[in-house]
Amino acid sequence: MLFLCSINLEFNRTAFMDTISAYKFDWNPITVEGYNEKNNEIIMVFNFDVTTEDKVKNVVQYVVGRTAWGYKNFPKESKIILSFDFRGQNIIVSKTKSIKSKISELITNLNINAKVSIDFLI
Repeated sequence: MLFLCSINLEFNRTAFMDTISAYKFDWNPITVEGYNEKNNEIIMVFNFDVTTEDKVKNVVQYVVGRTAWGYKNFPKESKIILSFDFRGQNIIVSKTKSIKSKISELITNLNINAKVSIDFLI
């Protein structure tokens, strides 16, 4: 089953790294799974174990950190697509909604100004 949802968020490029210490990473240039130059769309695919709350918490922090770091380096006004493949983990739709909510809240707190779509394959 494919569960799709979209969110619009705002981003302050100069302040976001200072707001949450967990995002003060010195990552190498970001590599994404796909970029559609015509539509200016960035596709990031994640396949993580989310079978416990501790694992979900780590996944959310990582995804938000990578999204924030990537957004800082992506072409301006890019649409960001976060795609999660949770097949085989017996994840229910309400859990994907909870994960989306947590990611959305943190990205909103970072004032990301981009169209961000989040979808789940479960």
